[in-house]
Amino acid sequence: MAGEPRFRTDLFRGVADDYRRFRLAYPAELLDELRARADLGSEATVLDLACGTGQIALAIAPYVTQVLAVDQEPDMVAVGQRAADEEGLDNIRWSAAPAEAVVLEETYDLVTIGNAFHRLDRERVARRLVPHLADGGGIALLWSGSPSDGDAAWQQVLQDAIEEWQDRAGTRDRVPDDWAKVIQRDPHEDVMRRAGLSDVETFELGTAHVWTIDALVGFMRSTSFMSRAALGVHAHAFEQDLRERLLACDPAGTYEQRLTYAFVLARRPV
Repeated sequence: MAGEPRFRTDLFRGVADDYRRFRLAYPAELLDELRARADLGSEATVLDLACGTGQIALAIAPYVTQVLAVDQEPDMVAVGQRAADEEGLDNIRWSAAPAEAVVLEETYDLVTIGNAFHRLDRERVARRLVPHLADGGGIALLWSGSPSDGDAAWQQVLQDAIEEWQDRAGTRDRVPDDWAKVIQRDPHEDVMRRAGLSDVETFELGTAHVWTIDALVGFMRSTSFMSRAALGVHAHAFEQDLRERLLACDPAGTYEQRLTYAFVLARRPV
């Protein structure tokens, strides 16, 4: 679709260790539901596209024959591969390549894309994936909430700090201003239908979570706009300021949130 936002290709460069450490895992209940709805058996082959450090690949690998995990950042792939080795998972192949250009040579029962489809050339990626889906195979878009999603006092503090330090550090232009409006105008589900997929269904799950200050600061390090790589010389000052603001909001240093996780699953017709 014309007018799709174009994201920088270096947004997550240098954040792999923080991403692996501070991003929350997808709940087992969510992934169990996805495997059931996708009819994913032990002989299945999965492509985890824009995989990051492997939050989906590592969780789904024990239940299938093979996973191909692909991300455009080599350090993300390296951290994911190290995690797979530590967990004794030998059925994941790792590859560093853009989602729009990765070489696809196999047929996949499921393609997963976690918290990333909005950053891709959605139309191009969906259309090139469909011919590589097995009959009845599907594409699943997964996402999770952010600590700043909500209107609690501590979340307002977090939102205010992000806004102020984006201006101080000049990181506001790292993400297109209009990307959310584009997605609202042309939802992911419509993109997948135009690519030839059908039986689109959505599943949503809410879970309670308690953040600590260290976890919130670490999560910020894992983002595309407040990472240490993005903030540069401002990184230490931002983290110190955020810690002080959060402690002023709640001296106990713990912050409760109801997080939302979800997926959209669309299938190739049999």
